[in-house]
Amino acid sequence: MKIIIVGLGGIGTIFVNRLCRFIQYSNTDLLRDVHIHLVDGDEYEEKNYSRQEFMGLGNKAEIKKRELSRKFAKIYFTTFDKYLNETNLPEQITEDTIVCLCVDNHKTRKVVSDHCSKLNNIILISGGNDWTDGNVQIFVKREGKSLTPDLTMWHSEIANPEDKSPEDMSCEELSKSEPQLYFANLTAATIMCWTFWNVVIQNDIETSEVYFDIELMAARSVGRNVKTTN
Repeated sequence: MKIIIVGLGGIGTIFVNRLCRFIQYSNTDLLRDVHIHLVDGDEYEEKNYSRQEFMGLGNKAEIKKRELSRKFAKIYFTTFDKYLNETNLPEQITEDTIVCLCVDNHKTRKVVSDHCSKLNNIILISGGNDWTDGNVQIFVKREGKSLTPDLTMWHSEIANPEDKSPEDMSCEELSKSEPQLYFANLTAATIMCWTFWNVVIQNDIETSEVYFDIELMAARSVGRNVKTTN
């Protein structure tokens, strides 16, 4: 099984640690041989400690690989220390991959979703949040057939993103990122774990999206149809 985790910030650092612990100590045959590929072009800084789980400063993918490799010997880890874009995506995300997207911008979500839509067999789990609410989207494609909607189909803000990817931002723009609440990151990461369990382990794909709001103390799932064009 090959799992790619894109984005090792507020959501990604929480999610990858929980996922690896589950895989390391699972007796499920499906998880006996797992390769996790960590992707992020950003660097951990001291200011990130309030929301992100890491044990050193430097490139996020490389630092996280060192940390996880020491704790979870059963899993094989590799890294890509750059941001994903249309040029490098085909080499990073290939057929029969589980993609866990933990980024904070719609531009990257669209690029990844568009690429995954061209593949025949793929699972894409994408989590994101604002200050107190957020969602997790689930795109599954098997034997060339989309079983759930891609990230853009029901979300015009992803289909037509008005933001930039981190790769396209200036240093000043990167320093002015929107504030995030750790508990919202934690909730998004937890629901991504729920999704991994249900979709990958249980083979349950009735849900295509989960919304949550920690102020309302609520989460709700939605099953949407794949739109067709005549």
